[in-house]
Amino acid sequence: MSKMRQSPLNVSRKLCLDISTFLLQDCRYASSTVQNIFEQRSVAELAYIQQPGQMPLENMTVGCLLERAAEQWPNRDFVISLHQNVRLSFSEVLMRADRLAAGLIKIGLRRGDHIGIWSPNYYQWILSYMAGARAGLVIAGINPMFYESEFQFCVEKIGMKAIFAPASHRNKKYADIMLTVKKHCPFLEHIITFDDDHVTGTRRLRDIEELANKREIEAIKKEQSAISMNSGVNIQFTSGTTGKSKAVVLSHRSLVNNAKQVSLRIDLNNRKICLNVPLFHAFGMVSGVTAPMHTGSIIVLENFTFNPMTSVNTIIQEKCDVAYATPTMWINMIDVQNKLGLKIASLYNGLIGGAPVSPNLYKRIRKYLHLDKIQSIYGLTEATGIICQSYENEPTELTDTTVGHVSDHLEVKVVDKNDNIVPFGSSGELCVRGYSTMIGYWNDEENTNKVLSEDKWLKTGDQFILYKNGYGCVIGRIKDMIIRGGENIFPVEIESFYESHPAICEVQVIGVYDEIYGEEICAFIRLRAGAKLTNEDIINYATGKIAHFKIPRYIQFRNDFPKTASGKVQKFKLKEEVEKQKLVPKKPEN
Repeated sequence: MSKMRQSPLNVSRKLCLDISTFLLQDCRYASSTVQNIFEQRSVAELAYIQQPGQMPLENMTVGCLLERAAEQWPNRDFVISLHQNVRLSFSEVLMRADRLAAGLIKIGLRRGDHIGIWSPNYYQWILSYMAGARAGLVIAGINPMFYESEFQFCVEKIGMKAIFAPASHRNKKYADIMLTVKKHCPFLEHIITFDDDHVTGTRRLRDIEELANKREIEAIKKEQSAISMNSGVNIQFTSGTTGKSKAVVLSHRSLVNNAKQVSLRIDLNNRKICLNVPLFHAFGMVSGVTAPMHTGSIIVLENFTFNPMTSVNTIIQEKCDVAYATPTMWINMIDVQNKLGLKIASLYNGLIGGAPVSPNLYKRIRKYLHLDKIQSIYGLTEATGIICQSYENEPTELTDTTVGHVSDHLEVKVVDKNDNIVPFGSSGELCVRGYSTMIGYWNDEENTNKVLSEDKWLKTGDQFILYKNGYGCVIGRIKDMIIRGGENIFPVEIESFYESHPAICEVQVIGVYDEIYGEEICAFIRLRAGAKLTNEDIINYATGKIAHFKIPRYIQFRNDFPKTASGKVQKFKLKEEVEKQKLVPKKPEN
């Protein structure tokens, strides 16, 4: 086994490490953890790991990372936007980012101000992000699928001073919406569009780039040392799968180092990446945009939004050797491959994340997309998108049955409802501590304190099992747990079971109100093309294979699911749908 893939040191040895070691790795409160562990039970059996790093953390900003990349690979392509017919090298992105950054300063923006990017995957998204980082601004990515009220919520939530967006895209009039919202939000001073045509009341990005003189542009480079790596650079609005979004503030250091972890574990050195995931999401921000700056890799934007046909064709035509996608995206690409019989031969590796993955999906990716190396990434927005990752050459059984190995320089523990650490192999809530945890929810101390303790442990909300070898698996979201007649049921277990059926493509399971049992199980099932199953077939397939109380009482067959732009299924909308259809009783109001 290579040094990179060694299991973590056992806990008892870790507890003997000098406290200064923990301080160097951002584990400032290790002594309290040590004390708690000794007070509870035998150290060796507790689900606690402090994962050492094989390489030191990078102490730099996103803007400095771009500058270093431009020095190393000045003429290498950094961004290829096929749908816009644009190719930009690392040096071109840096040059344009500095011009745009200087222009933003010229119009009155100052270090620490909040700006937004509300757009599908345009190359200008990346330019705006890099310019904001170089200017010391905090950049919020906004879901391009949001409507006016949702967009206004984001603007008001963080006091946004400027917003970048296309004037329009397909049937959506972004400029009109932004101008309407500006009337209600006077602090929104600048609307900057990507388009060549001018819209009254807005500015064009190209004009902002031309505002500053040579001296002002050169000043941007000189100012980089004044931007703290520990300051915020990105605001992520949580995905909204359960309602109103929170504004997660992430630091330069978090993004730079989580991006480095990705680049090391999946071997991104000089790769060409088909980037299917949206740029505004943590997956796209960290693994898609920031990680290639560590390795000189090329970002290929296959379309404004994910299209499985375009994605498969892009991989073939551009000879992409890496692809990023959520589970649903991989499923859709397999459907295209099966339907058209296209030959994908260039892929070296694939990264999957953003939602739970069934073992069956890994097998299907290998079989139908001829991709032997498929690696997972697990985390949450509040942890800069990454807590665990696969290793490149790990056994397929580990890839298929876990969410990967704990990332370097992080502490993790699994606790029960009383915050006591459980033994390895037992389930509980996963908590993480280290450089990558969020600064906090913007202007929301109450919710920040609910998930981030005084000693900087972040509660993930995931029911998790941690093993001694450093790998772990997610049983499900604690808030998604179904309690049926006193039995605790996690939807992901049922979803994974049914996705092993050869006729079933995708399954989503929720709990719905029941007068007798408190909750019952409702399963939404998407079949493979041409397949036919009945409710009775679904019940019979599970009978004798899983406990009777895990077999769904309510079953619906569907062609698609309501999703966020990042590919996460919005289960709260599924629940609303079945209640509106009166297929299940609605829980009485208190």
